[in-house]
Amino acid sequence: MIKSVNGKILVLSDVHYPYCDEKEVKKIVEKEKPQLLVLLGDIVVKEGVEYRNFLRELKAEEVVYIKGDEDVIEGDTEYLDVVNGNRKFVFFHGHQILSESTQYSLAKIMKKVNHYLPPLGFCTLARMFRSNFSDYFILGHSHALVNFRKLKCVNSGTLSLVRNLYNDRGYVKVVNGRVEIVRL
Repeated sequence: MIKSVNGKILVLSDVHYPYCDEKEVKKIVEKEKPQLLVLLGDIVVKEGVEYRNFLRELKAEEVVYIKGDEDVIEGDTEYLDVVNGNRKFVFFHGHQILSESTQYSLAKIMKKVNHYLPPLGFCTLARMFRSNFSDYFILGHSHALVNFRKLKCVNSGTLSLVRNLYNDRGYVKVVNGRVEIVRL
């Protein structure tokens, strides 16, 4: 099913609750006032923590939780297709393409060659995985925050405070079919 959203879409990925600044995350959502909030995987990653209030306070007209590989709670879906501004977007976490350990090992080597090579490779693999070259892909998982406009693919960053190979803190907005990355 393809969802149609006329307003702003806010994408928060790899929050890694409770290893994040809760106030910062809530402030972003309050500031952006999205029609659709997409939680793009690896949002709640620790068993036994009280997360319900945190999620409840992320207010938007609609919230869709896309399951990531480290999530300890069930998401709403693995993939989300949305039309915004006459452009189709495909949202998914990305662990379906490469496992965390495989992606990390490959990225560590490729990053030495070129900083943008691992997220570019991840976008290319996502296109092959989904066999789709016309939609705009928005991916989580890598913690990189980069928009490859010609490839129509975004790696959506992280709001986690945990160190990783990429620590590109920020988020993605989609308004009228245009993608914007916001660095923190």
